[in-house]
Amino acid sequence: MAGRYIAARMIVVLGRPRAARRPGTPGVVAPAPAGLCVSIARAAVQAGASVELVGSIGDDAAGDEVIVGLSRLGIGHAAMLRDPAARTPEPETPHADLPRLERGDVELGLGYLVEFSVLLLAEPLESDAEAAALDGAAFHGAQVVAVLPRGVAPDERLASVGTVLEAPEDDGGAFGGLVGRFAVELERGTPGADGLARAAVATGWERRS
Repeated sequence: MAGRYIAARMIVVLGRPRAARRPGTPGVVAPAPAGLCVSIARAAVQAGASVELVGSIGDDAAGDEVIVGLSRLGIGHAAMLRDPAARTPEPETPHADLPRLERGDVELGLGYLVEFSVLLLAEPLESDAEAAALDGAAFHGAQVVAVLPRGVAPDERLASVGTVLEAPEDDGGAFGGLVGRFAVELERGTPGADGLARAAVATGWERRS
């Protein structure tokens, strides 16, 4: 992580990006980062928001490519942890093999951010890491949105303080666009239900229902 503080009203996306593969070239990663957290962050940036991605990747060549790709997309990454004990994940890497993202990592990453208005949890976290994220959101007075896989129920605290969305199994990336636009609506002060409806219209999601 860079040794600086980021002072801005922004959206924070918490998650671990993955290294995309070059089409038709097995074993070769592409410069563009991948994963739901990236899809969400990219959609929010495209809608005009300032976005910081907080999470972790490996301290390897693939991680370097991910950082370069995030910069090209206009997604902030100064609070991204480089884990020397892990490899930057690829699209098919199982959740259990992702780089570490523990309570201390979340606290450190959010500590770089002086102010944010929306915190978006793009993946399930261990209970201690989730608690640190929710504590950070409470400190900043930020709204919380969490994305969970189908069939995974939120714990009591998350359900009480955040908007929980269920991720479809495979949507070609459209869901990330919906969530990113929803986060932007919240950052602009649109009430939750209205914000989600506006995001659905803007992304064409309501036509998929």
